[in-house]
Amino acid sequence: MKGPVADIFDFWSDVPAPACLHPADEAVLGSVRSGLERRCLPAPFMGPLQTAPVVFLFLSGGFEERDLANAASSAVQDFYALSRKGTCDLPSDAEHPGAHAWHRRILRQFGIEHARAKSAVAFLNICPYKSKTFDDWHMLAALPSCRIAVEWAQAVLFPQARASRRVVVCLRSARWWGLEPGSDAVGKLYAPSCNRAGVMLRDGMRDRVVAAVRAALEA
Repeated sequence: MKGPVADIFDFWSDVPAPACLHPADEAVLGSVRSGLERRCLPAPFMGPLQTAPVVFLFLSGGFEERDLANAASSAVQDFYALSRKGTCDLPSDAEHPGAHAWHRRILRQFGIEHARAKSAVAFLNICPYKSKTFDDWHMLAALPSCRIAVEWAQAVLFPQARASRRVVVCLRSARWWGLEPGSDAVGKLYAPSCNRAGVMLRDGMRDRVVAAVRAALEA
């Protein structure tokens, strides 16, 4: 019989601030070839995931050269460690220019400003490690951190969304989350059809998702 689902916040709580890998992932990352960047700080989620009324689901973060310099900065290390508690706002431009700009691009399709979303929206990735172009689908089942993300979402987050206690929108790799892209929503759990950049296609579901997200932030 399968045991209880691990809490994603407990899973990440003991990872040292300078660490680029979760200890549970080290053996797999050291033995299986992949394009995942092992010199950057892990980003399993950003924003107040513990309480956010709106959560966006993604695959993984994109790699930029400045991520290497960030990994060596004690200030950035502390920022990432704090963000992994799941209680922090989305980062400002001063705290993390790259993440801030990307969050703004995603929020734009909902007509939401970052200032309104920062304390009410969270982003959750399947894979906490960055890559230039994600081609390492085999790692999603192999890495404990990826399995934890999906299992926690399915056991905790999705039931909350189906009960309309949160709005959860999958904007990337829906089937890897156990969702069907373009399927009708159950409660407030949505998997709209999207492109690889996480932008929803212009169809009837997009309008419903935008309305649900905006309503959750205005409540």
